[in-house]
Amino acid sequence: MRIVALSDQHGYLPDIPPCDLLLVAGDVCPDRMGAAVAADHPDQQKDWFDEYARPWLANAPATHKILTWGNHDWCGQRCHFGSGSLTAPEGQILVDAATRVPASRAGGGTISVWASPWSREFGDWAFMKSPDGLAEVYAAIPEGTDILVTHQPPHRHGDRFDHPGAAGIEHLGSAELLSAIGRIRPRLVVCGHLHGGHGRFDYQGVLIYNVSVVNDDYRLVRPPTVIDIAEW
Repeated sequence: MRIVALSDQHGYLPDIPPCDLLLVAGDVCPDRMGAAVAADHPDQQKDWFDEYARPWLANAPATHKILTWGNHDWCGQRCHFGSGSLTAPEGQILVDAATRVPASRAGGGTISVWASPWSREFGDWAFMKSPDGLAEVYAAIPEGTDILVTHQPPHRHGDRFDHPGAAGIEHLGSAELLSAIGRIRPRLVVCGHLHGGHGRFDYQGVLIYNVSVVNDDYRLVRPPTVIDIAEW
């Protein structure tokens, strides 16, 4: 199975290479639509999503497509999107929900995917929860999940943040998410949120990919991540 994954587009809609499964791990939308700020005008951000992101998803050369939101996606929280709210060519939106997709290998079978948009609290953004709230969300991830898609990364795995100046490096990922990964042991975790944390990581044999496509200056600097898993 060929998986293509990306996050933290912030309005960029890059070309997607052909794949079996496209995973979008949040922060799809721009913060501004002209003079309108998304936090104050989520309806206008939704208009942007409908006009630009839906056709981008529909035209992506992927057999299956799954999207969750991120902390910049105010329309996802305030405009009553729900799981499965895209049309068939566009894929599915998952908010603390699961789906199954067919495996591409000979012999069939299915792969379970669970996705969540939440991040640990900071500032005043969409889809924020306290540590206790995050633990409650992640406690609901079902056993047997094969792919876990979360906007935020787990602690110390794709969560590097380089402070400007001499303040140094901080790891801002979720300890609650890391604990859930240890409990569920999915085959693959896809995340983003911390742009400087891009890359592949391993936690007790679980592959974790931060698939952010922008840098800390919100410039598009990376292509979508291609992940090939021969067993699927």
